[in-house]
Amino acid sequence: MTTSFLKINVIKLCFAVCHLFLIGSVLAQTPGYQKITWDDLLNEEWYQQMKKEMASYGRMAFLKDGSEEAEKLMASMRSKLDEAPISTKYINQKIRMPGFVVPLDAVRNGQREFLLVPYFGACIHTPPPPANQIVLVTPHSKLNLSKPLETMEVIWVEGELKEARNKTASGVSGYSLEAVQIYPYKALHNSKK
Repeated sequence: MTTSFLKINVIKLCFAVCHLFLIGSVLAQTPGYQKITWDDLLNEEWYQQMKKEMASYGRMAFLKDGSEEAEKLMASMRSKLDEAPISTKYINQKIRMPGFVVPLDAVRNGQREFLLVPYFGACIHTPPPPANQIVLVTPHSKLNLSKPLETMEVIWVEGELKEARNKTASGVSGYSLEAVQIYPYKALHNSKK
């Protein structure tokens, strides 16, 4: 298999995982915050178009790694993912959502910004997901975490979702959120409604 073929299959897998991750979780609701899933952040029209286009990217398996055609195709795909339009359904609303932590710096305190992503390894071991599947999280200045968040730690965040395209070394986010609460995923996952 060529590296290009693996890259495209990773992107396809990423889309599939986005839709399955944590959808069935049951948790106690904090008053005023509604639980959303990663599907809620997808722009449906864009997603349907990308599903159609992904079939054409299958020809990458037959391209030579590093060739001009392969590089152009990868650049085109990356551009479409980085420019992915967001869904405005939950903009300026108080939400709660789960995800994996991707720290943006080496600061080891509770105030470090991070990306929230839908699946393990995103932005670190695999290419970044589309911008509409990445949230830039800034902990509120009064938020006092008991320990620093670790890379790929699974958490719940609560805050007001905003539209904000930010380019970082780890990926392009289409959303931002100032976290007023951050919970370990297991702490809420086991609660019954």
